[in-house]
Amino acid sequence: LKHPQAEHEVPQGHEQFLLPPRIPKRSPNGEAPAAFAATAASMVSASLGDPWMYTLTGACDAQNDVNGMTFVKQGNTLSGAPYYKALRAEKYLYHDPDCQSSQDGTPRWILDGQRPDVNKTHDLDGDGNCDYIGRIDSRDTTHPPTSGEWTMLCEDGHYKQQFVVLLEGSTTTTTTLAKGATSTTTTSRNGTQSTTTKATASLSLNGACTYKRTLNGLIFDVVSTAADGSPIYKARG
Repeated sequence: LKHPQAEHEVPQGHEQFLLPPRIPKRSPNGEAPAAFAATAASMVSASLGDPWMYTLTGACDAQNDVNGMTFVKQGNTLSGAPYYKALRAEKYLYHDPDCQSSQDGTPRWILDGQRPDVNKTHDLDGDGNCDYIGRIDSRDTTHPPTSGEWTMLCEDGHYKQQFVVLLEGSTTTTTTLAKGATSTTTTSRNGTQSTTTKATASLSLNGACTYKRTLNGLIFDVVSTAADGSPIYKARG
């Protein structure tokens, strides 16, 4: 729900905003076709290499529920800016060139309870007001500031300055493989992955046939790795 005491925009002169190239003719309400928005977003995202996940800290007590929330990239808006959704919560982080549809607003990153409309050039939540959980002014559409003073709706319904930190996240998945090795995959920044394979244990061989019974009981330790990262073992002794 929106708070009735919305922060009002202060005109700061006409601003010009760069849009993706080859914009098709828009409808009277300023919207562009969804297909074009998706294509433009993917083009810009690929070139920017924007982070794909953030964890937020620094919100005031009235907004304590967003502290520790992790926001994961969902896609890009019409301007090419990435937008993020909180895990297990309807909270969004996005860039809006003009949250009041006044054509002379201040570009800013916004923390909101409404999903932004990726087909719109401004007022992405469609409420006609600059009403949100928090915001920080910025013309940088590649990613939100990782730290800075946010204007946030806090106690008693008043907007206050809060120092908010957005920590870029990464995920690490470790899988145990055969032969005592582990494979670790780390996904970070713009979603690229790196995988490393490491042996974590020695091997003991048993079950050889009678002809090769001398192999039974041998202990094999890792001595090197192959070109693909898999471990190479050598018997002790």
